[in-house]
Amino acid sequence: MAPAPLAGICFDALGTLFDLEPLLDEIDERLVSGASDSFLSRFVPWTWLATAAERWQPVDEIARSALVASAAEQAVRVDEATITELVSRLRRLPLAEGAEDVLRELAPAQLAVLSNSGQDGIKALVHNAGVAQLLLHLLSADQVGRYKPAPQVYALASIAFGVSSDRVLMVSAHDWDIAGARLAGMRTAWISHGRQQGPALGIAPDIVVESLARLPDVLAQHGLIAFEPSGTTIPGRPLPPGSMYSGQDQISADSFPASDPPAY
Repeated sequence: MAPAPLAGICFDALGTLFDLEPLLDEIDERLVSGASDSFLSRFVPWTWLATAAERWQPVDEIARSALVASAAEQAVRVDEATITELVSRLRRLPLAEGAEDVLRELAPAQLAVLSNSGQDGIKALVHNAGVAQLLLHLLSADQVGRYKPAPQVYALASIAFGVSSDRVLMVSAHDWDIAGARLAGMRTAWISHGRQQGPALGIAPDIVVESLARLPDVLAQHGLIAFEPSGTTIPGRPLPPGSMYSGQDQISADSFPASDPPAY
């Protein structure tokens, strides 16, 4: 039996649609070489800790705490202004290589960002990058008070698109994100950047794509999108002419029925 046609495509933001390397380079320059590795070893795991412990903190606060801890670990003195400036960079990251072309090529297929960033942070990222008009939904962890890979975050996609989770594709460069999305019932595309697969929990992606720029071609090869004279469409679900992202998505924890998985 053929799988149901896709109704939308969600992109992870940090490290997938947007390039973290300039921020990491700046952390090493402003603190000390190696501080960026120390920061990364805390930043993402601490979002998981906040979710598992049911102690929500906005992502900017977690980033700030991770930077302060990294400076302390490296025995570096850093002033509050520097920490604040580095945290603010999370809202001004450049697009990953080829990302704008990919979004423009796939835009008629209905696109969203699904990120552990906050709603304000995602809005700042896409507006600063000039791609807000290409995205139908901006979906963020703070809308449900949990971070990926909590299932409630991925459920934002099916709520936003109004379809079952298996009709939405999650695109991410992070193996743990791919595993979380698959466990939540989504289809997945892992951006490998040339890395060998080592699937988290043994949960492999549906599709492996070497680079983000290759995504449209690979999706077409798998029959998940079709190229038409008027643009790219997902079978059975083209965007109406002139459609574009219209503002903050009004989704919250109250959007979930009682049957949804409990919080961690």
